[in-house]
Amino acid sequence: MKLIRILAASFSLSLRRELTFRANLLFQLLLTILNITASFLVLGAVYTQTRTLGGWSLGESMSLLGTFQIVSGIYATFVEPNLSWFAGQVRDGKLDSALVQPVSSLFMLSLGKCEPLALSQVLPGLLVVAIGWHNLGTIPTGWSILGWLILLAVGLIIAWAARVLLACLSLWVPSMDLDVLYSALWQFGRYPVDIYRQPLRFCLIYILPFAFLATFPAGILTGKSNPLLPLIGIATGALAIAIVHQAWNISLRRYT
Repeated sequence: MKLIRILAASFSLSLRRELTFRANLLFQLLLTILNITASFLVLGAVYTQTRTLGGWSLGESMSLLGTFQIVSGIYATFVEPNLSWFAGQVRDGKLDSALVQPVSSLFMLSLGKCEPLALSQVLPGLLVVAIGWHNLGTIPTGWSILGWLILLAVGLIIAWAARVLLACLSLWVPSMDLDVLYSALWQFGRYPVDIYRQPLRFCLIYILPFAFLATFPAGILTGKSNPLLPLIGIATGALAIAIVHQAWNISLRRYT
């Protein structure tokens, strides 16, 4: 509960600070709309040449795109502000103040700050998902919606875990900046993993499971995935948290 109160207080303070600059909110919304519009145009161009993309229809791909937008917005709000260019913080010795606070250093350094305006990406993402449903002409069941929400949470946990593991690597090798590489890998989650050839598809499912960002949630929502996938996702998320916790503690001993 203490960590939740800290996160809520941080979000409230950040929101009040950012709302003093209303133009920033409008600019963020504009960027989100332009980004989604560009993605729509790309999808439209692809589906003028084919009926399916990796076995995904237009409506299913739109649901995936909207899901990816939602995950990206939440990730950009709570994770990216803390772990972006983490190696530079290590080199500059900016971690010391967080390490002496009476709360989890993993929490403070990976979730202690936030950028609430990035949540403006979530509502357009929900709209795109709804448009995808309409295009499919189906209404998702209660279990598919619940499974979608569970897998959204799992996708966020995996995105956070992968980013923290990169931060752990920075504690060992501060000169290594992998932010650009991670950003490039993140974009693979925008499309169905079924379109990628092996061994890349295997890596996106089992090694760096970015399939949980959008492909698996959208798949359960549209009925393409195994109904038991949310249960597998819960186990995967728990494993990711355990690995990150252990890796963080080991890496901190290297830093101090």
